[in-house]
Amino acid sequence: MKGTVLFSVIHNCISAAEILLALLGIKRIVYLEAPLSCRKSVITYLAAFFLTVFAGQIVFQASESMAVLSALIFFCVHIFLTRKKRRLAGTGLLFPAMGYLTGLLALFYGVPYTFGNYPENSSWIYVADGIFWMGTAAVYCGREKIKQSFRLDAPYRKLGPWERRFLHICGLFLLVIGFMMIGVKETGMEEGASRIFTGFGCFAVILLEISAVILIHQENQKDYFQYMTTVGEHYLKTELNHFRAYQEREEKMRSFRHDINNHLLCLKELAGHGDLERAKAYILELQTILGESRQDFYTGNEIADAILNEKNILARAGNIEITLEGKIQDSSGIRATDICTLFANALDNALEYLNRQEKGPKWISVEIRQQGKMLTLVFQNPVHEEAIFSPGITAKEEKDEHGLGILNMTYAAKKYKGSLHREIRKKHDITVYSLEILIFLPEASVS
Repeated sequence: MKGTVLFSVIHNCISAAEILLALLGIKRIVYLEAPLSCRKSVITYLAAFFLTVFAGQIVFQASESMAVLSALIFFCVHIFLTRKKRRLAGTGLLFPAMGYLTGLLALFYGVPYTFGNYPENSSWIYVADGIFWMGTAAVYCGREKIKQSFRLDAPYRKLGPWERRFLHICGLFLLVIGFMMIGVKETGMEEGASRIFTGFGCFAVILLEISAVILIHQENQKDYFQYMTTVGEHYLKTELNHFRAYQEREEKMRSFRHDINNHLLCLKELAGHGDLERAKAYILELQTILGESRQDFYTGNEIADAILNEKNILARAGNIEITLEGKIQDSSGIRATDICTLFANALDNALEYLNRQEKGPKWISVEIRQQGKMLTLVFQNPVHEEAIFSPGITAKEEKDEHGLGILNMTYAAKKYKGSLHREIRKKHDITVYSLEILIFLPEASVS
């Protein structure tokens, strides 16, 4: 008897863990809610959960209801801990989340009953347990890749008010119909009618569950393509500015070449009369004209050239010096929009940070290293020692419009099997923020 009770206690604890993990998965994947922020919080939360469930099973003598209740309570606790606002109201998410879970569980009753016999024994429970833990093991094995994907896609994964309402309504409907399907034998309904009802219920559950997945996928795709449209617009704007600047430089050079003989005659005349001061002033004026018509940076890529020279104009206005070392030997395998994303975001972030600083050195160093198909871009600028940088987080006032630059660059690098590394370190007794982007250029353009 003691062995049976112990087995029931262990099984109920495992069942409670399954319910909690499933609800947290729905919370994260369907509703795009945030997880706990750090490993220590996760360990503390899980330890508290298992201790509470185990103690409840001992006190209430292997009660299945207490196991389920514990899982639901800790789900609400998770919402309260992870939300920054509307914490109490957010616990109402429990009911639609339960609906999505109940709908899936109802299929284990409904499908066999519709096409055969109602599962009277508990064997289906162990089948469901096996499927759940195999799925959990697969997720755990690929957790790093999944976490990276969530971190990169987070800025593009947002639910609007109507999407959230639709998910709530679907979840609540699934909650009702799921309980009705599970308890259909208790309703006293004639067997033929109950089979038809269960069959339609299974169809509705599958349809609504798939609809929720499609809705989230389409919403994510929409936000991502909106971002890509913004990048494309920035790229076209940069190209247009570069073309206009190029036209202006060419016009000035044509004018200069047209008048060069006249300039030389003037200098000859001034030198012949011994008026060296006016001759020097005239030469300085010509140097200014040549300086305005020159392009300061040549990287080997027209888009990178356009962005660097455009940002250099803004840097000069803020007394910021930009230096370039190295050259892109071959950029045929990288898309222009990705070059734009990498250079524009890196330089914009550095310029905006330095423009906010009233004291200290102001410079931006750009280093380009290429060895075969391996291209490394390094952007550096001085920072305060206490500076902290996190992806998706910004110190700027417009929180909704900023903080995505690092994420966008990381996403662009990942497309080329590359990586992005950032650190704050000492360089010649100066605290420097270093952004290093590594990408591997393919043989053909990336789509």
